[in-house]
Amino acid sequence: MRRTKIIATLGPASHAPDVLDALIFSGVDVFRLNFSHGTHDGHAGIYARVRAAAEKSGRTIAVMQDLSGPKIRTTTLEGGGPLILVEGAELRIRGGENAGREGTIFTPYAELVRSAQPGDRLLLDDGRIELRVTRAGTDELLTTVVNGGPLGQNKGINAPGVALPASAITAKDADDLRFGIALGVDYVALSFVQTADDLRRAGQVMDEAGVRLPLIAKIERPAAVQNLPEILELAQAVMVARGDLGLEMPLERLPRVQKEVIRRARAAGRPVIVATQVLESMRVDPRPTRAEVSDAANAVGEGTDAIMLAGETAVGAWPVKTVQTLATIMIEAERSPSEPVPPVVDPTGSVHGRALCEAAVTLATTGRADAIVAVTREGKTAKLLSALRPETRVIAATESARVAGMLALYRGITPVITSIRDFSALERMLIDRKLVSPGAVVVFISVNPDMTRTDANYLNVQKIG
Repeated sequence: MRRTKIIATLGPASHAPDVLDALIFSGVDVFRLNFSHGTHDGHAGIYARVRAAAEKSGRTIAVMQDLSGPKIRTTTLEGGGPLILVEGAELRIRGGENAGREGTIFTPYAELVRSAQPGDRLLLDDGRIELRVTRAGTDELLTTVVNGGPLGQNKGINAPGVALPASAITAKDADDLRFGIALGVDYVALSFVQTADDLRRAGQVMDEAGVRLPLIAKIERPAAVQNLPEILELAQAVMVARGDLGLEMPLERLPRVQKEVIRRARAAGRPVIVATQVLESMRVDPRPTRAEVSDAANAVGEGTDAIMLAGETAVGAWPVKTVQTLATIMIEAERSPSEPVPPVVDPTGSVHGRALCEAAVTLATTGRADAIVAVTREGKTAKLLSALRPETRVIAATESARVAGMLALYRGITPVITSIRDFSALERMLIDRKLVSPGAVVVFISVNPDMTRTDANYLNVQKIG
């Protein structure tokens, strides 16, 4: 059984009902709605199709809302562009919504103009174009083209080393977040997080809406790496978003930072996602490069909980084949166990929860159990079991659809929605749903802070059926 989870971004190539069915069958565990694109009505339609496809499959599939954040972009260009930027030429950058023209471009993010200083580097269009700031005025930046090329409309701007004051939650994000809550998403990913205050701001928006959803902090700026301990205290998961992060810091640092974020997240008991250009060549080709296969396998070996596909499934030519390929890479990579990183936290909130979970893992290993079944109301026991990284798969039996959706992201966890808590009935349910076979050895565990609850504190191993 594959333990590392697959996240697929939805887009024109993948939101048709038959493609959704095929993606779920091929192994997608979480679907991502990218709110940098599309409308509320469009996302609502896709969301409804995802839920229908998940119900038909009989699996719990989570939906992640990815907020766009304060992405710095250029505006449109007069005549539609592109502008041809030549090395050594001067280019002015001004704040505003005006259309760019020869020698001058605009950005709606006026804070960039106010924050950049002479000597700062600006990277445009995913780093294809590099500018050097030569003069900073009150309303414009004068830059020199270091690496030129054609600049199209609405391209991203990265400003490595420039201290930007903006919160990760824009007015659009707050509106989108309220919409996502009403829609019923399972996770919310925050783009361009810099400090724990960004998470607090998202929490305030959710509190105003009366619903708290798990937050994923996207690590794509150096400030987020520096503030990772505080971010991990408030985020329910983190994502190593290597696209912008690889532009905001020297590329050679990126592999080390990825390893460090994964290690710290695992120690904190937080799921960690690796994202961006995982199988990028499969946007056009039916086979990945050897380097991409090694990259994905190494992420699994480092102990990541999930790998996210972006353009590969949103607009690529082979969305289903890409998921199938990633699943086979993960299964093979998991044959070599990842480096153990014991969690330093205990989400069960009890003095005995960790001891019971560690004992369950030991029982499952020595007894060669086919599964660990965690009977859980809030998912805390399943979270801790995932953090302990057992070789045995974990089935999380919960009566809450919300908890099941949350657990869909956790490595090695198969969430099952059921109100059954009786042993005999649980056995029948597991066999009827083909989660385990008759005669399988199963470890049952339940943890409750109230140690007088004998019905809610137990560890049991038995052959079922």
